[in-house]
Amino acid sequence: MSAFRTIRARFTGWYLVILAILLVLLSIGLYFTISLTLRRDIDNSLWHRSEQLAGTRGLLQSAREGRFEEALGELVAFYTLAEDGFEVTATREIESLIEPEWLDAALQGAPSFETVTTEDERLVRLHIALLRAPAELPAPPADRGRENPARPPVPGGESPLGDAPPEGPTVLVVGRPMDILSSALAALRTTLLIAIPLTLLVSAGGGLFLLRRALRPVDRMIETARVIEETDLTSRIEVTTEDELGRLGATLNAMLERLQDAFQRQRQFTDDASHELRSPLSVIEAEASLALRRERSAEDYRDALSIVSDEAGKMNKLINQLLTLARGDAGEEAVPFEPLDLAEVARETVGAMAPLAEEKGVHLRFDASESYGLRGSRPDLIRLLTNLIDNAIRHTPADGSVNVSVRRAGESIETIVADTGAGIAAEHLPHVFKRFYRADKARSRESGGSGLGLAICKQIVDAHGGTIEVESVPDEGTRFTVRLPTA
Repeated sequence: MSAFRTIRARFTGWYLVILAILLVLLSIGLYFTISLTLRRDIDNSLWHRSEQLAGTRGLLQSAREGRFEEALGELVAFYTLAEDGFEVTATREIESLIEPEWLDAALQGAPSFETVTTEDERLVRLHIALLRAPAELPAPPADRGRENPARPPVPGGESPLGDAPPEGPTVLVVGRPMDILSSALAALRTTLLIAIPLTLLVSAGGGLFLLRRALRPVDRMIETARVIEETDLTSRIEVTTEDELGRLGATLNAMLERLQDAFQRQRQFTDDASHELRSPLSVIEAEASLALRRERSAEDYRDALSIVSDEAGKMNKLINQLLTLARGDAGEEAVPFEPLDLAEVARETVGAMAPLAEEKGVHLRFDASESYGLRGSRPDLIRLLTNLIDNAIRHTPADGSVNVSVRRAGESIETIVADTGAGIAAEHLPHVFKRFYRADKARSRESGGSGLGLAICKQIVDAHGGTIEVESVPDEGTRFTVRLPTA
């Protein structure tokens, strides 16, 4: 089997796919959060720098005279509106980066933050705002990435432009390179690109290790299943945990127990059936060989054929019983259930068995005071009562009695078949419903019993959702009690 078709591989693959998606989403969110935070920090520092410069007396005059010195890495420009356009006081580096619409917006009282790229591919962040006195400056923006609102000039305010008002309004531009932000984001990108594959690699190794440990009981189940053969079901799965796999192992062990019991019953059933069929076949073969060995009289041939017919009848009865049990085991219901009166069924069955009881000199009695309705299979219930009554008559000596009664017992209908026969020893009682089981094998075989009658009774009672019990005292008699649910 390919390694990629195992549960371990599929679990690991799906785990890595989900983990990779989560890591990528987390990295993207982290990258943009840090980028936005750093950008807002730069905007905040630019806003405060503009506020500081706006409060400096004689700022514009100093810039025109070349006495103004920018901070390290800082870019500053002054755009004063004159009749023929803007008079610019700035370095050439920043002058080429300014767009006219930014200046127009600042003149209208709408300061802004802009990002531009220099000729050497460096990013510069700019703050463009109308130059005003400190009293005229707005409060720090709540969101430093948005435009700063403007306020109208306060008449009579002290001007930062010099001792006298300038020829026109002046726009202050303050800029700072974003080298630190770019370097930080580049380092973050590199870290994430290295960390994500390494995390996936370590997670794959850890996941395979954990899955191997978690699925170790499954491997033991596979090894156990491989050594199980049809003729040997004694192997069991070692269960060491109480989790889902442990419960699975326990369930499989229970299933193996049932299979082993079923195979043993099947093997015993086959052996017993072969033995039961071998006896009549041996008698038939012996009688036929003896009859054909030399010429005999018609009476001798008639006796031999009579013996062959009796043995063939026993074989036919045995085969029919085996077929009944096989159909029951397969869950085949030959006759559907129907509403019926159990007392009537029992009365008819007792009437049909009366000649057999009379022939053996056994007193057969029936007792049912009313009708007892239930749903069941009439042929199966007749077979059930016939087997029980026949079994009681065959094991009851002459002048003994067999009593059949039907009565109500709570939510059930109770049918009792009691005899005054030889009884069954206590050690045999737990096994009387097993197939081919005989308490006295020699006597049962002589009387025509196959050891399947009570097994068929048990199967019929189970199919009707009832119970069957046996009580017996040696030399006093046996009592079979069948309880079936009412309709």
